[in-house]
Amino acid sequence: MKAQKAAAAVLTACFFAYCITAAVPASADAAEKEPVTALALDRTAADTDGHFTATVSLDQLPETGLCALEFAIAYDSAALEITDVELLYDTGAQKAEVLANPKLADTVFRYEDREGRLWIRWATALDAEYWLRTEQPFFTVSGTLKGDMPKGTATELRLVSAAGDAADAVIAAGYLDADGTSHYCGTTVQNGAVWKPIDETGATMYGDIDLDGKRTVKDAVLMHRALSEELALSAAAYANADCESDGLLTLSDVTLMLRYLNQDIEDNAHGARKDSPTGNQQTHG
Repeated sequence: MKAQKAAAAVLTACFFAYCITAAVPASADAAEKEPVTALALDRTAADTDGHFTATVSLDQLPETGLCALEFAIAYDSAALEITDVELLYDTGAQKAEVLANPKLADTVFRYEDREGRLWIRWATALDAEYWLRTEQPFFTVSGTLKGDMPKGTATELRLVSAAGDAADAVIAAGYLDADGTSHYCGTTVQNGAVWKPIDETGATMYGDIDLDGKRTVKDAVLMHRALSEELALSAAAYANADCESDGLLTLSDVTLMLRYLNQDIEDNAHGARKDSPTGNQQTHG
């Protein structure tokens, strides 16, 4: 037990440096066998005052779990300001460290806003029961969009290496096996974005592009023209066309539009949709 804790402490202290200079696996077989961690940052809309909250989720983890993870969220500091970070996934490590390693009690989850790069580190020297082991929301990032950001536009949130933009820099993720041997995971990411909502004054219902208070085949034709950039929509029409409520017009919005027309989705008013491609209720921000 003591040996494993000591090894974990060594891992959390030094494997980040290792990952900064980690080389690409020498062979394809090595790459295939490497455990992978997946991180996902959602796309979200700010409210009318410019406030937003975006969630970072653990979408994939090695079977053993992770005892250390470090990365950064790169963002445009001219477009938004980070105001808060809240940990959602409580493994019990922070409380347990108070008893096991008092000096490490405040180091399990740490973050620092470095003006354009939000640095994140989660690490523990405790046993595996306290590691990150479940695919679930990890933490949220809250902030405010700057006033001069154009309405209807999005600013990207990118999951990147905490080490910077060097070509060989990677997101650091690792765990220990039963023998106390350190293992380093490859990572995949899904970047997110925050968009500034347009003025929805006059919006009626999702899919009503011509603003006549109902959904028809004519609306579907107008949406296709808008997607092909043959037609510019008014703010209200754009709000109605954004059926997926993510600030963008895509084929997913067309799919939802067709489902509306087929009465596959119960929705009678703007902002009251009861179904979506993911099965979650959504409203405009």
